[in-house]
This record gives sequence, C-alpha cells and structure tokens, in this order.
Amino acid sequence: MAPVPGYSDIGKAVNDVLKGSAKSGAFQLDNKVTYSGSTSTGLNATLSAVAVGDKVLPTLKAAYAKAGYSADCTFDGSSQKVALSTAAANVMLPGLRLSGNVTLPDTNSAKFQAEYAFPFLTTKATVQLTSSPVLELVASTGLKDIVVGVEVAFDTAKNMVSKHNVAVGYHAPDFQMAISILDKLQTVKVGYTHNVNPTTRVAAEINRKLASGDTSVTLGYAKLLASGASAKFKIDNTGLLSALYETKLTSGEKVASSFQLFATDLSKPLKYGFAVDLS
Repeated sequence: MAPVPGYSDIGKAVNDVLKGSAKSGAFQLDNKVTYSGSTSTGLNATLSAVAVGDKVLPTLKAAYAKAGYSADCTFDGSSQKVALSTAAANVMLPGLRLSGNVTLPDTNSAKFQAEYAFPFLTTKATVQLTSSPVLELVASTGLKDIVVGVEVAFDTAKNMVSKHNVAVGYHAPDFQMAISILDKLQTVKVGYTHNVNPTTRVAAEINRKLASGDTSVTLGYAKLLASGASAKFKIDNTGLLSALYETKLTSGEKVASSFQLFATDLSKPLKYGFAVDLS
C-alpha cells in the first residue's frame, strides 16, 4: 500500500503552478547562475550566485548519500551562515527517517526530526535541541483521494501552543483541491488546480484573514510547449502579473527568464530576472 501523502503535500500542486518548484520552474526575479557536479564517490556539489543590486551573493552546497545515509553542508553568502544536516532513512526500520540539522553560528537552531509512515498515517516530529525547546508535530491521514493533516507546535518556554493548523485535500487524478486553516485558525486558504490536458494546468488560490476580512485571490496558468520549454503566468487581485519562460538548450544548459509588473498601473517599474543552470 502506498503511504499517505504528507501534510506538506496538501495543496502542493497549487503551489507548483502559482509559486513554482525546481522541477517545474520557479519565478526568479534576480539574475542567477547555478552549476552542479558530482564525483564517482557520490559527492554532489552545487554552486550558485545571485546578483542583488550591485552585489553577487554565492551559495555553495556539498551533499553525500550512500546506503540510506545522507549528509550535506551549505554556505549561504547572503547570511554568512553554514547549514549542516544529516539523515538516516529506512536504516533502523522501513519507513522511518531520522535527521538532524543546525545553522551555524547559531547553535540554538539545532533540531532533531523523526518521520515515520504507517499504512494510513504519516507523521513527523521535530524538537529543538535547547533547554526550553519548541516541539512540533505534523500528521496526515487519508482514505482513497482524501487527505487530512494537522500541524501543532508547543513552546515549552512559554508553556503554550504556538501553532495549530489544519488542512484537507482532495487528490483526484486530474485535479486537486485543498482547504487550509492557518495562523492559529485565523486565516483560511482555498486552492484548486486542474489538469486541462497533459500539457496544460490552471490553478486558483483564495486567502482570507478572518480578523481583518482581507482577501487575496491569485490565478495561475502553466503550459508545457511542444519544444519542451515551459511557460507560467499568474496574476493576483492587486493586478500584479508574473510570467516565466524556461527552456533547455541543445547543449544541455537550462535557461529561464521571469518578469513581474502591475497590469493595472504600468507606471510602476518592471521587475525581471534571468537564470542559467549549467549543470
């Protein structure tokens, strides 16, 4: 039996269209260059550089994985911090993944995570490795195409529940729908995505803050072109329009171009970005 989708998978198809991902293409409004390579020993390295204003901010990641064990180290040039993580999956028990991570120099950021997939339940527990940790529990269950998930955090220092979210998703073969109640049940988010055909997807998302009554609406469109390139468009209720075009050159490089403008006020400056992946 296939495991139940995780809590983060609820509404993921909507986010894939409206926000993007590394696999399907993401809106990139800065100029970015990425290069990845690997060795015969299993070590993978990725170097990227992002131009922000008159600065170039590098990020270097080295990752190694073998026989269920993995470790990676990432240097972020923008924050001048180093993130370390390690994990063991399906080693002690099938379906069990144990991991730990820390972002230096802040040793209080250290966390330990345990994830386990039961036949009808997927869980993840996270604990900060401090004297007064925040404990987080994420769980999801489902039957057939319906998935229900909860996310709860307890702050032991304040002796209070600091987070509680609920999400329900319906994952059909040709469409997905998700309803989430977030921010301690103060925000309602409804998302929908539909596969019009094998190359075309549309998506919509509505966010409403119950206390203030503020509502935002975002519509998206994603198209896989005959050439193998992909295009994405999204617009929200403020008139903010974003577009992405991504393709892979015959020499193997992946290039992407994005822009963003206010369709209702063309006097506002246009934002744009260009990304090249030399992997």
